[in-house]
Order: sequence, then structure tokens, then C-alpha cells
Amino acid sequence: MPATQVSQTLNGDLLRRHLAEILSRNEWSRDKLRAFQRERLQSILRHAVQASPYYRETLGDLVARRTAFGEYPILTKRALMQNFDRIVTDPRLSRGAVDDHLSGEHPGAAMFGEYRVAATGGTSGERGFAVFDQEGWLSAIANTLRFQKMVGIDEDTNSMGIFASSPVHISHRIGAEIRALRPSAPRLNVLMPLSEVVSGLNTYQPQVISTYPSYVKVLANEQLAGRLHIKPRLIRTSAETLTEDVRRLAAKAWGAVIANSYTCTEAGAMGHECELANGLHLAEDAFVFEVVDANGRPVPNGTRGAKLLVTSLTNRVLPLVRYEISDVVTLATEPCRCGLPFWRIASIDGRAEEMLRFGSVDGGMVEVHAHRLRSPLTATPGVRQYQFAQLPDGLEITISLFPETDPDVVGESIRRSVDAELAKVGARAGKLLIRTVDVIMRSGAGAKEKLVVTPTISDT
Repeated sequence: MPATQVSQTLNGDLLRRHLAEILSRNEWSRDKLRAFQRERLQSILRHAVQASPYYRETLGDLVARRTAFGEYPILTKRALMQNFDRIVTDPRLSRGAVDDHLSGEHPGAAMFGEYRVAATGGTSGERGFAVFDQEGWLSAIANTLRFQKMVGIDEDTNSMGIFASSPVHISHRIGAEIRALRPSAPRLNVLMPLSEVVSGLNTYQPQVISTYPSYVKVLANEQLAGRLHIKPRLIRTSAETLTEDVRRLAAKAWGAVIANSYTCTEAGAMGHECELANGLHLAEDAFVFEVVDANGRPVPNGTRGAKLLVTSLTNRVLPLVRYEISDVVTLATEPCRCGLPFWRIASIDGRAEEMLRFGSVDGGMVEVHAHRLRSPLTATPGVRQYQFAQLPDGLEITISLFPETDPDVVGESIRRSVDAELAKVGARAGKLLIRTVDVIMRSGAGAKEKLVVTPTISDT
């Protein structure tokens, strides 16, 4: 059945009313927020069991017996896609129908005139997609606007996003909704020629820019080179892991602070830093968040988990109950000084898929997250981009360089600094291959820079 072609943006008045409602929750006590969350959780569980064949089978008895929520099964991305037709609560939304919509002429239009659809390739490379009903999509966009207000952004702010060019990606869809409220913002994306992006920014003179951390580096280098002439007070980042070197680079280029945000395709906007930049406040009125270890057991606040489980409390057409996200996160141990009732993620250390393995100095194996090796690459003069790939007995590093940079000098510097970084955790690099390319291409519908990929050089 073909998708109905309708406006891809929400009614502005409806969105503003919903925003006012959720903004009022910022003033709630934490006890009131948690009570509201529990009530919503029970409502979405009852709905899922009644309307979804999959959840009726997997959760029906658990809900009836009032089993502790932490004992419910975990939903992986693979299970979501394999059982998609039985999980959705509208039988028209088969996996094949959604695929047809996404590959059709108008993927940014509302499917059947009522559902927003977005696709993801994911860090793991496993394709997936999400469907939002009216309430779920309204919540996703209103949460984005609420988070923006937390850092002083309103409809009068010269604020703009630079994300994906594809209408199937959620960053593009959210951007379209925000532009409807700020029609003067230029339409720029990370795949446009850099000269066009620079020209557009120089003309618009944004006070706030939202983009990927990897693209912050691109823009900062253009500013430092004298081609970009803007004075943003704030940079908002999302979709990739934000590291301290990117924060320092933004401060050096513009004197601007970075506020990190947390969004995923399947759930929408989930968290954001306040102006204190002291961790990501989580939208606990729209989600339940659980940080667990590799075996699915909860870890204490302040302890790094192996994955994050997310339960959506607003999207009733695609219920997500304990949906697994492979982000390696740590929850805060105390409330934020800003006074918001929402708990925080203290840090996101990347994804489980970005973990690398090396031989240890004592003959065993050591796991090292690829983000630990970012600093040596960032600190090496001449390096423009970098990417890692695990080899059976070592590491391949792909780099792109700025003009007039000697690749041999850079390569030797990288070898020394990577060896030194690994030695701090008792690891040995083993075989270390360094490959120089003109540019490292962005990948997937989101046009993100992947930190860890499959090696391009065979280990022979």
C-alpha cells in the first residue's frame, strides 16, 4: 500500500502546547517524576500485551503476575527486526511495507498519513528502522525543544543543525521539524561541499550550531584557517561520542562551550546536558533507562555498564520494552546542581562494537576502547581524520592529512604515541598498519564518521 503524501512537519500550535506541558515537569520533584514514570510504564505494558502479538506472547504472563520489571526479557535490535511484524500494533506496518516506504519516492512523508518512519545502519552495521505514531513523534520533537530550552535556545535564537542529507535519517527529520519553527535557517548537511557550508554559515551567523562531534572538528579547522568567520556561543552535538578534545577545539576556535545531546533512531531524543555540562539529563517522563552489565544485570550508579536498556513510554505503535543499546555508559551518583529532577548519564564511553583487543605484556589479552586512542591521534599535528580497524594480531589505522603534511613523519609519531597509550594499560599494539587516504567517507543514512570499521588490508 503506497504511503500517503502529507506534510512531514507537525502542527506548530500543537507542538507548542505539548512543549509547554512537558516543560512544566521540569519543576516537579523527583518523587513526583518517578511516580509519573511508573504509571506510564504500567500503561504502556498493558497496551503492548493487548495490542502486540509478540508482547502478548513474551510479556503477557509477566505483566499478569506483576513480575519485577528487571526480570523481563531484553529486546535486541536483531529481535526487533526479526519480529517487527508481530511487535507493531498496526498490522499494516509490516517490515516489507516500511521498507517500501523508505525506498519510495517520498520517504520523508508520513506513512499512511500518520506514521513517521526513520532508518538506521547502526554502529554495528545491522540495519533497522523505527516507526513513530503521533504521540511518540510529538514527544520526540517536544523533548528536543525542551532540551534546547535548557541551554537557552528558543524560537528567536539563530540556531541551526548540520546533519544528514537523507530524509530517512532521524536527524534530518528532526531538523525539518525545527526548521518549520525557524524558517530562516539555511538547509546545510554534512555531505555538501565544505565551501558551501562555510558560505552558508558566514551569511547566517548562527548563535548555536547542532552537528556531529566529527563535524565540529571540520568547522573548527575552517575557523582556525580563516575561512569560516562565525561566533557561536554554543555548539550542540549528538549521534557520535563526544570527547574532551572536541570540547577543547570548540573553545579554541570560538570560545564556545559544547552541550552534548543523546538521541537514537528507535527512540528519538532521550537526553541532554544542561548549561553546567555535567552529564546528560535523561527524559525519564518519556522513557525508562537501565544500565546493565554484559549479562543484563543492573550495575550501581557510578559503575560503567556494558549496555543501556531503554523502554519508551510514549510510542504505542512500536512499543520498545527493555530495548538494548550497546552504548557503554555510567550513571551519575548524585543529583545535578541545576535542580532538574531528571537523573543523568555521567559519561558515554562509546559503543561495545568499538572495543579493541590487544595482547597484554603478561601474555593474556586486554580490551581497550577505541576512544582511548583518540587523544594520540588528535594530538598529532597534520592529522585531519582517523579510523581504526581490528586486525587478528594488531591494529590498522586509516588517516587523512592536511595538505603539505609528511605522511612518514606523521606515521612515526602515531606509532610512538599509540604504543605509549597502550602501554599505560599493559597492552601491546602488535602489528600496527597505518594507511593514508585523501578522505575518510561518512557512512550510512546518517552520514556519520565511524570510529571502528572492518579492516581494508588483509593480515598476511
